[in-house]
Amino acid sequence: MSNDNNSNHFKKTQQHKNKLGYIDPTVAGIDIGDKLIHVSIPDGKNGSSVQEFGTTTPELHQIVKALKQAKVETGVMEATGVYWIPLYEIMEKSGLTPVLVDAKNVKNPPGRKSDVTDAQWIQTLYSSGLLRPAYRPPRDRLKLRAYVRQRMGVIKTKQYALLHMEKALQLMNIKLSTATSDIAGVTGLNIIRAIANGEKDPHKLSALRSKLCRKEEHVFVAALTGNYQEEHVFALKQALALYDFSHKQLEECDECIKKELENIPDVVHTPPPKNHKDKIKDPRFSKLKKPKKNEFSFDVRATLWKKTGIDLTALAGVAETTALVIYAELGGIDVSAWNSEKAFSSWLKLSPGNNISGGKQRKSKRQKPSANYISQALRMSAVAAKKSDTSLGAHIRRACGRADNPRGIKAGAHKLAILVYQMCKNGWLYHEKGAEYNEKIHAEKALKGLHKKAKLLGYALVLEAV
Repeated sequence: MSNDNNSNHFKKTQQHKNKLGYIDPTVAGIDIGDKLIHVSIPDGKNGSSVQEFGTTTPELHQIVKALKQAKVETGVMEATGVYWIPLYEIMEKSGLTPVLVDAKNVKNPPGRKSDVTDAQWIQTLYSSGLLRPAYRPPRDRLKLRAYVRQRMGVIKTKQYALLHMEKALQLMNIKLSTATSDIAGVTGLNIIRAIANGEKDPHKLSALRSKLCRKEEHVFVAALTGNYQEEHVFALKQALALYDFSHKQLEECDECIKKELENIPDVVHTPPPKNHKDKIKDPRFSKLKKPKKNEFSFDVRATLWKKTGIDLTALAGVAETTALVIYAELGGIDVSAWNSEKAFSSWLKLSPGNNISGGKQRKSKRQKPSANYISQALRMSAVAAKKSDTSLGAHIRRACGRADNPRGIKAGAHKLAILVYQMCKNGWLYHEKGAEYNEKIHAEKALKGLHKKAKLLGYALVLEAV
């Protein structure tokens, strides 16, 4: 609420007696929009008073001032886009307790909907204990999370640039993607840079291929003989510039992430233990290992091991990027915000749905899509682990065979979430037992089930050697 006499639009105060239930005198409900913020402040006489404010920084400070004058300690707000972040941070710095709740849990207030009733409805639900605060990492770890998310956004920009380069080449009928497996590799980028600089001779372009390229020259000459057009070359040049700029931004993100990690005190001072993935680093396997795209400029695995004392990359399918995303999103390895692994996997939207009414399953068990960064990273890790000769890989393959592929991937991500929770909570080291161990356990369970069914039918199952 501004002190300027010309800003009367943001001075509205509506008295509305709350008839829905108990109102905690220390809790305020806040409905945040792009241009207006409505704050429901508890009032002993009238139930609650709803004040309307603007969204500029001075008016956000006026909101904090009004809350303090009303002796409010907690301000509850919905997670609406990014509009809530400035007010949340200002309230946090001022000593108030901001609480963020999921908009899906708030639903709509009964009766006619408006911004005023939304603010009061949030206030009523939280005062009655019907809303749970959303998880937010500690304030000193939010910078690391922001850098990691920014890096993920830069990687998407690089991918868009590659798609635009491929489109420009196809418009000129240049089949570079058929001659080389990766247009972003050494051979592909050398040829693309030459085309962007004006080279059109297919023989000169094919001479730029790497020495490790197995395809013969005539294959490249045929693929690089195109219908060159000035407008398509221009589009290729701009996409290449965007790709190079994104690569530079990726290096800057790595420097910021490394700097933030260095500010965190070390827990252990020894190198990370070896796991089943270390055989790839053996010189005998060096030729089989392809260079990874968008990899970090520093050793993320060793750094996270020093900061946490656990090695999440030991899990099947979990790469350094995934381990860093988990660490940044959680603000460390403290999982005390969830009292069990079931609560943790439910927060990630990886647990099976539970919609039972009258003792019967009334609705589909399928969970709604989640935008959680950890959940997305674990699903991608489950896709990678599916092809591995590990216990988790066997588990995912069996789940995909029993149901469809998306459900099997979700089951694998759920298994990974449980392992991550246990490792973070107990500080365990993960030891891979292999796919054979998983198959053995599954066979024992199946045999136990057969014995149980035979007993129910009045028979005894006799085993004979084959």
